[in-house]
Amino acid sequence: MIFIGFLISIPLLILISLSVFGGGQVFMPIFKWLWTFLSSAFGSQISEEKINTVFAISNSTPGVVSTKFGFFTGFLAAYSDDSSVLWWGYVAMFVTYFFFCFPAIIIMLLAMRYIKKFKSNSFVKNMLIILRPIISGIIFSLALQLLVQIFLPEIEFNKNSINYFSYTKTENNFFSGYKGVLLKIYVPLGILISYYLAKKKFSLFLIILLNVCVSFILFAIPYV
Repeated sequence: MIFIGFLISIPLLILISLSVFGGGQVFMPIFKWLWTFLSSAFGSQISEEKINTVFAISNSTPGVVSTKFGFFTGFLAAYSDDSSVLWWGYVAMFVTYFFFCFPAIIIMLLAMRYIKKFKSNSFVKNMLIILRPIISGIIFSLALQLLVQIFLPEIEFNKNSINYFSYTKTENNFFSGYKGVLLKIYVPLGILISYYLAKKKFSLFLIILLNVCVSFILFAIPYV
């Protein structure tokens, strides 16, 4: 069943590649749905923790985020019942990467060939006008969802259409007790300081690295 899930993921990746328009933030909920679907329908052991790890790695390393998601899809699809990756998962990564990138490359080559015609095409212009508020809405929704998950980890918000809102007891959460208080103080301060540093033209990589170091100092190192 896991291998069938991998095969099913290929046409879905092609569909995503051809239909989704926007940056990496737009692709995050789409791929989260895909990986959750592979887990629930075909038995791939893709946990919420693995998905968040992929998002963290993809967003903190150089390169196009969406292609990394396509690359990781083959790897995640190969997680077996004992949470170990089957041998073909390392080959599947390159297969899913190819099928995700290839349709976009073809479309880009065609667009470059007919770019002058597209510029004067009223249908294309109107389509782009319609897509702008849609993409803005998706990015805003994702930003709100990420903020809630970070600032209020005891609350699950917009996880799926069935489990739209749920609450977990704080004692069952890593950020319980005074760690929760530290989190509530650090998140808004971290956002404001990061915004200030970004306005001052500091390197985005250094800002991310600074926040990671502060997070380790506050939440990880004292409990090792």
